Amino acid sequence: MAKPTIQDARAVLKSAFGYDEFRPGQEAAVSAVLAGRDTVVVLPTGGGKSLCFQVPALLMPGLTVVVSPLISLMKDQVDALTARGLPAAFINSTLTSGQVSDRLARADRGEIKLLYVAPERFDYGRTAERLRNAGVSLLAIDEAHCISQWGHDFRPSYLRVKKVHEALGSPTTIALTATATPEVRRDIARELALTNHETIITGFDRPNLTYFVVPTKNDAEKEKRLVEILRKHDGLAVIYASTRKAVDHLTTVLERAKIRAAGYHAGLDDSRRREVQEAFMGEKIRAIVATNAFGMGIDKPNVRLVIHYAMPGTLEAYYQEAGRAGRDGLHSDVFLLHAFPDRFTHEFFIKGSYPERVVVEKTYEALKKLSDDQGFVSAEAEDLARAIKPKPNSREIEGAVRILTRSGAVTLSNGEQARVHVRLLATPERIKRELTGESNSELGLLRALWRGVGAALHTGAVVDLDGLPPGLGGSAASTPLLDALQDRQFLVWERLGNGLYLADMKAPLSGFKIDWTVLDRRRAAELSKLQAVQKYAYTKECRRGFVLRYFGDPAAKTKCAGCDNCLGIAATTTVKDDTPRRMRRDKKARRAPSQVADVADDVSLGVAEERLLGVLRTVRSTIAREEHVPAYIVFSDRTLAELAVRRPRSLTAFQDVRGVGPMKLERYGARFLDAISKADDIEAA
Repeated sequence: MAKPTIQDARAVLKSAFGYDEFRPGQEAAVSAVLAGRDTVVVLPTGGGKSLCFQVPALLMPGLTVVVSPLISLMKDQVDALTARGLPAAFINSTLTSGQVSDRLARADRGEIKLLYVAPERFDYGRTAERLRNAGVSLLAIDEAHCISQWGHDFRPSYLRVKKVHEALGSPTTIALTATATPEVRRDIARELALTNHETIITGFDRPNLTYFVVPTKNDAEKEKRLVEILRKHDGLAVIYASTRKAVDHLTTVLERAKIRAAGYHAGLDDSRRREVQEAFMGEKIRAIVATNAFGMGIDKPNVRLVIHYAMPGTLEAYYQEAGRAGRDGLHSDVFLLHAFPDRFTHEFFIKGSYPERVVVEKTYEALKKLSDDQGFVSAEAEDLARAIKPKPNSREIEGAVRILTRSGAVTLSNGEQARVHVRLLATPERIKRELTGESNSELGLLRALWRGVGAALHTGAVVDLDGLPPGLGGSAASTPLLDALQDRQFLVWERLGNGLYLADMKAPLSGFKIDWTVLDRRRAAELSKLQAVQKYAYTKECRRGFVLRYFGDPAAKTKCAGCDNCLGIAATTTVKDDTPRRMRRDKKARRAPSQVADVADDVSLGVAEERLLGVLRTVRSTIAREEHVPAYIVFSDRTLAELAVRRPRSLTAFQDVRGVGPMKLERYGARFLDAISKADDIEAA
């Protein structure tokens, strides 16, 4: 069978997705993948990264596995694909084991072309082996910056992806991200062991976004400015807050201001998060207030406003979250409400994640002093902090304990049944004398314990019974043997309670592996990123150019027409009733019958076209409710605008409109043609 060509890809782009041509960067990425080249793709948010692997997936002979970090991302993309009649599914923690088995079986039978999987899923059972047997042609890694320890959203689970790649049979790999500095791009290729890979970067600019920074003095003023912005600017809005508490408070503030809003954060249960997300996607609420738990990969194209209530910790996070506005290519606004103390919150978290070496060393010494004779420490972080001079904050102590745990110096127990503390009493001579025979199960257990922890068994060591060789039967079979050995005074043992255990109370910290250089590098890198955001907030120069230079984009300029500084709009720290000149000009343009600026730059609508556009939106909303999907999955605003202008009278003419593919033509074409025909009859009368 001949390899698919870029001409084949263009045909699929039209037939499956309704687009006549690829966007910048997409065609180069698709060509590289079809040629079997590993590829790193950097496209701006809204630049169409998903098509870079979705189109090849429909052309290549086997299965495409998409590693995706969030449940919401998977669901949104799979919903959009299945609405087009394309064979896609996901596997994540929301499914029952029966549903997972069914989807894997469908993949085996070749009924699924795109399977979205969380990286953690490969820790369970034989998932990678099952998929390899199904025949994986392409591995797509979405939000690939998560794999880099120098990226803004590093996730340890993504470090498994390299082994997953090997377990799947080392298929062609495409890694995609919207925010990656040159260092992060190199790290992605290194972590995935990509060979002779191609890197495709189309630039980071989002020309349809206008950036504003609003200086404020305190939270009360931020709340006033937030409400003011939402009242003066139409359209759906995403408001980002830094903590769950802030999300809940701001949601209440907006509800009191009669703005339909809901909060979204990781503290909500799954059903409530799903309910809020679907309400926003279905446009039942106008604004969603969220932590950064919301939005990664969310394909909601008509968000008109993104407002950061507090300064993010990195420009990467800020730019990615800002990029959730205007994914349909239409004009949208991005606001940062900034107060200087915002940085202190981030510094607090950075110091907690990457404490100074002296804090780690003093924490280890405090643990030794507060431990009992078996190395158990029941102290809380605050107790440890009081034992250290000068006193660090509790967040730094928690960070130090995490580092000590990773190094093996400390073990954390949540009272699990399988984790026990064992101390050997008997001498080797007594063991040889009294526990005889190779088949002696008590002797077998002692040998397994010695192989696991060695000489530390004499002073006491923590052991995971379920981690012992399979033949010993885990904790259920081992605990009766431990009881028998304790009764005969060969050893003493007890289950671990909640708390910390020192691996070796006499060992110096230097006896454990801690990479202080990496720790210092990470801390310095995070503080440097924080400083970059602070500089962005205070710059008097072009904000767009500032961000593009940060990402190493050669297209960065010193002047633009899309930020407050270049537009000469001076943000003030008092709430005013006037609208900046550019905003007033845009609103007038949107009201003018000759052109509607918030529909599309190249689609001009008169009064009649605007009226028809309203009718078409009503039809779209009706279909969306019937099919239980967001409105944009039926047709985008851009497609409706072109329909209003071109007024097709036949299915043949209808299919020539941008965004209309065969599946949507068959499913929706007749209803929209009927609406257009009736509108024509009314106007003619």
